[in-house]
Amino acid sequence: MRRALSILAASTLAAGAFGQGISLKAGYFSGESFTGFGGLSVRLEGLELGADLTLLKLPLVPVELRLSPSVVFGGGLRHGSDDDGTIYRLMATARVSKPGGTGYLAGGLGFARIEPRGGARFESKDGFVGQIALGSAAANVAPLVPQPFFEVAYSFGDAEFRGLTLSVGVRL
Repeated sequence: MRRALSILAASTLAAGAFGQGISLKAGYFSGESFTGFGGLSVRLEGLELGADLTLLKLPLVPVELRLSPSVVFGGGLRHGSDDDGTIYRLMATARVSKPGGTGYLAGGLGFARIEPRGGARFESKDGFVGQIALGSAAANVAPLVPQPFFEVAYSFGDAEFRGLTLSVGVRL
């Protein structure tokens, strides 16, 4: 967990140097089932922490290009017989905002790694991952004030990386 938080913190600090904008978010990830050791069905659910670091805002259209690291702590919110594992993602994303509105559509492609924790019934795996998201500002606040938002995202790729995330966040 320290490693995951260190990666998110370093990425956030790096984006601050660009001065284009940072979004921090927390949500709940519900993954799809995949096959673990001995053909057993495994499913990860839990807290997801992420950031969207704006690298470039296109001048004439409402499009931002971003770096989006995230970490899923599967099994971290439940006790008992569920499997524990961590999913690390690093994606390049594009966000297209509705002109004059508060809604947006985002999509991205990148790299992911899943690692078991605490005797989980699957092994580590690397792979490519994609994501599509819909979001909206949660409130209409002044431009210099942190902007709260909510987002629904679906991650796709190998079965280990697929799932739905509901999150809330703040754009700084």
